[in-house]
Amino acid sequence: MILGIGIDLIEVARVARQLAADGAGFRDAVFTPAEIAYCDRKHFPAQHYAARFAAKEAAFKALAVAADFGAAWRDVEVASNAGVPSLVLAGRLGELAAARGVRRAHVTLSHTHELATASVVLED
Repeated sequence: MILGIGIDLIEVARVARQLAADGAGFRDAVFTPAEIAYCDRKHFPAQHYAARFAAKEAAFKALAVAADFGAAWRDVEVASNAGVPSLVLAGRLGELAAARGVRRAHVTLSHTHELATASVVLED
């Protein structure tokens, strides 16, 4: 049974500006070391950072989490297994997902030079 669905769309330029303005501060606060390593290996890293940011937003939406819940951005990680993205929920978000009966989290990512999007589906 589907427990939650979330989707997000973001401008790649917005993420690129944030990365340029705040550098490692923004990057390290939002993305896990594995996500950073993955994105930094790419020819256009901002597109990959943006897609992962959209996935984090979509996961929060799928769990219907309020802004003041206290979960960290890094509680959501987009892992890449042989080029196939998967979603890892940890920390407070992982605890909430477990309490709600989430057993599987599906994620899909897409991006162009201008936009990045992600969809998340949570199942029991």
